[in-house]
Amino acid sequence: MPLNVGVIGLGVLGKPVAERLIQQGFSVAVFDIRDEPVADLEAAGAIACYSPAEVALKSEFILTLVSDRAQTEDVILAPADGILTTLKEEAVVIIGSTLGPAVVHELAGAIGARAGEILDAPISGGYLAARDGTLSMMIGGRQAVLDRAMPVLKAIANRITRAGGVGTGQAAKLAHQLVFSLNVMALLEGLALGSAAGVEPAVLKAILKDGIANSAVLGLWDDLGPRWKDMLKATNPDATPPNMRKDLHLVLELAHELGVTLYLGTQGSLIADAGVATGHKEPGL
Repeated sequence: MPLNVGVIGLGVLGKPVAERLIQQGFSVAVFDIRDEPVADLEAAGAIACYSPAEVALKSEFILTLVSDRAQTEDVILAPADGILTTLKEEAVVIIGSTLGPAVVHELAGAIGARAGEILDAPISGGYLAARDGTLSMMIGGRQAVLDRAMPVLKAIANRITRAGGVGTGQAAKLAHQLVFSLNVMALLEGLALGSAAGVEPAVLKAILKDGIANSAVLGLWDDLGPRWKDMLKATNPDATPPNMRKDLHLVLELAHELGVTLYLGTQGSLIADAGVATGHKEPGL
């Protein structure tokens, strides 16, 4: 019998993750507040659900991939139709969103009170990796629970690393996002500098790839660079910030809680929020 897996949140990552799980032979129940991705996945073989509670009722493993803390708390804790209203004993809630350690500790308590299990499992890799099953996952949680969930996780990720207990997956992801975000901005500055001095961007990228400045960000730049640059554009102060900027805010919150001074992280977050990152408006970079 195939394992029963639920996916809640069918956006840039959630939809290709659900598609991948269907292709790998799992029984997949899905929910999103939008009808279109649910209908698309139902046509591909998923079980369409109309609430997080219905997903939990049909699932042994439930992967949440919604945008932020508020949405994650809503799908898990909502008293009328949240996951906890129908969570099966020993079912595993896998939190794939980047939220910060404090939030997942609170959710772990609520899930444990219902005899469920939790994996703090933020994801790195983006749409292409989700489609191809090559995501990276950093896990916080008990080893025994990870062992149980491994068949599901291996279907969508090829790099799965346990960082420690609940909360450490989030901490590892925020450290990752700090380095990633600064890498994007540093690469843009380098390309802008070289271009202004007369070096063609394509030539400079080749030079960087051959040197110690090479990076995974540079390797994915042609595919994902435009999307990353969009995240650095100025937005309405009342709008939800793009993921890169949201994650930098979480980085600084955690650093403040821990008493860690992040000079580059602080400046990088200010630059990103102000929409003034060098080179982000240059189409040729």
